[in-house]
Amino acid sequence: MNHPYFLFQPLAWAIAFAFGSVMLKRAIETGMGPLRIAFINNVLVGLLFLPGLLTLPRPLAWHMLFWPFISSLVYTAGQVSFFVAMRIGDVSVLGPALGAKVVFVAFFSYLLVANVMLWTWWVAAFLAAGAVFLLGLSNWHDRKRLARTAILAVLAAALYGFNDVLVQQHAPVIGAPGFSALMFGGVAVEAFCIVPFFRQPFNTVPRAAWPWAIAGGIICAAQSGGMAYTLGHYGGATAINVVYSTRGLWTILVVWLAGSWFGNYERDEGQGVMTRRLAGALLLLVAVGLVLVEG
Repeated sequence: MNHPYFLFQPLAWAIAFAFGSVMLKRAIETGMGPLRIAFINNVLVGLLFLPGLLTLPRPLAWHMLFWPFISSLVYTAGQVSFFVAMRIGDVSVLGPALGAKVVFVAFFSYLLVANVMLWTWWVAAFLAAGAVFLLGLSNWHDRKRLARTAILAVLAAALYGFNDVLVQQHAPVIGAPGFSALMFGGVAVEAFCIVPFFRQPFNTVPRAAWPWAIAGGIICAAQSGGMAYTLGHYGGATAINVVYSTRGLWTILVVWLAGSWFGNYERDEGQGVMTRRLAGALLLLVAVGLVLVEG
């Protein structure tokens, strides 16, 4: 935390999220359900961090497994909320709404680590709520669907934020690579628990959906794991999440400027809709900026 160069890492993860989420949205639109997307993503991220098991201390006490297991449960719940929200609504709403995560990081840091809740954090929380309102009701013709998207996205943001604080607090005990390996290994195992809830088996998925699902899954798995490693190695969950929250802006820019490359035509909903979503994303950035300045 003595230099800012590590913040380029969450910036890279934010840009990766924008591209990965647009690809996964395309996979859903071409016939792959959100739970199957979550399954693929969670298994991929578990495999990605499997080598981290080699860094675990020897012998490994059983109590060291507790917090990685809790983190895996919280992360899995966030993933399910995230992908269900993706099925219901637009990624240009989902991405910016997830920016509220940094406010939850600040709040859970206060509950679990700090002893004071700064007044600017409360202001940031209200600004974030207003931003989510703008995002959720940015299309006045389909308020109910977009409101559900925003609510599920905020739930996912809360769960991801709680998990980030857990990782920051407990990963140093066994090291970031080992903690990430155990946590995402648990996520991969838990992925099989959602298989019974699939509406249809994998063999019914249209062939056109697989390239989008695999490519988007690899990108999203890499950025999720990368964020966990960055948090576990550097700490500073609030500052890292402020930078990472720019994924909302990146998502809107990808949809607006290159959405058609990925079969995404959310920009066709009209300039007014996209402008309100951009305003919501900018309001969220003001909120997280307040958290950073005083945090």
